Amino acid sequence: MRPIRERLPDVALVVAAICISLALAEGFVRLFHPHVRDHVVPGRLFEIDEALGWKLRPGANAIHASRYFDAPYSINGFGHRDRVRSIAKEAGTHRVLLYGDSQAFGWGGPETGRFSNLIETRSAGVEVWNLAVPGYGLDQEILSYERDGERFAADEVVLLVSVLTLSRLPHDYIYRKPKPKFVLDADGRLQLVPVAPGANAWTNVLYEALSRFYLPYFVDQQIAAARSAMLEPREGKDLARRVPAIGWGRLEQSLLERAHAAARSRGHRLTLLVHLPPTLETMKQGLRRYCDGNAIGFLEIELPPPAEQHVHGARDNHWNVRANALIADQLLAQLRVRAAAMPAARAAASR
Repeated sequence: MRPIRERLPDVALVVAAICISLALAEGFVRLFHPHVRDHVVPGRLFEIDEALGWKLRPGANAIHASRYFDAPYSINGFGHRDRVRSIAKEAGTHRVLLYGDSQAFGWGGPETGRFSNLIETRSAGVEVWNLAVPGYGLDQEILSYERDGERFAADEVVLLVSVLTLSRLPHDYIYRKPKPKFVLDADGRLQLVPVAPGANAWTNVLYEALSRFYLPYFVDQQIAAARSAMLEPREGKDLARRVPAIGWGRLEQSLLERAHAAARSRGHRLTLLVHLPPTLETMKQGLRRYCDGNAIGFLEIELPPPAEQHVHGARDNHWNVRANALIADQLLAQLRVRAAAMPAARAAASR
C-alpha cells in the first residue's frame, strides 16, 4: 500500500474534479433552469421557533424574486407580515386575528393587495391582523394562537382550513424543517408531539449553506417529479387527489375542539376560513353543519374556474392579486349576511 503522503495528489485531483463538476452543473442550472429557485423565500425572513418549528423574524425585510414576481416582504415588530400595529385598541373596534399559511400570507403579492388588507380597508371599525406564516399546518395555526393570541386583545380568531393546512398535520418535517404535530393516544385523546430539542439547529445551518445555490433545488425538483410520475401518473394537478389522506377524522375534530375551547376561554369568537375543492364537498358541508351547531363561524372561499386566472403561474399555485380581490368580495358578502343575522340569533338565544 502506498504511503498516505504519496496518495495526497490523487485525492486532491479527485476533490478538484468533483468541485469543478459541481461548479459546471451549478452554472448550467443557473443558465438554463433559473426558475428552480422560484419557491425559495430568503432565509433571513425566518427564524427558529422551538415550539412551532419556525416563525417570521421580527423586523425582517426581504425581496422574493421569481419569474412571476418580485415581492417585497416586511415583517413588523410582532413577527407578522403586517403594518405596524398597537395592542391598544380603540373603543368600538372589532379586531380579527387571521392565521394561515403562504396563501393567507400573500405569497408573491403586495401586502396591500391581500384579502385581509382589502377587508380591513373596506370595513369601518374592523382590524384584520395577518398572522399567517408560510408552510404552517392547521396544528401550527392553533399552537400559535394558543401561545400568542391572547395578548393581542382580539375579538375573533380565524383559522385557515385548506387541503394544504390539513395535509401537513401528519408530518413532523415540512420543507425539510422540523415541526410539532398532534397524535391520538390509545384512549383517543389528543397528544402533542413537540419539536425535538435541537432538531432545528442543524437543518437551519444546512439550509443557510445550500440556499445560495441552484443545483440542490434542481436535483430536489427532479427527484420530486420522478416520484410523482411513478406514483401518480394520471392524477393531474388536482391537489386534493394528490393528497388522498385528506379528510375530517377524529384528529381534525379534536384539534377543532381544542381551538374552540381556547377561544371560548378568552372570550374570542372562533371562525373557520374554509377553502376546499369540489372533490371534498361532502366533508366541507359536514364541517359547516358542525360549525353552525356549535357557534363557530364558517366562511368559505370559492374561486370560479379557470384556476389559471387566480394563481401566479403554471409553477406557482399561490393566489394572485385577482384572486385576493375575489376572495375579499366573497368574504365581505358573507360577513354582511352574518351581521344581518346576528340580532335574530341573539333574540332567539335570550328566549
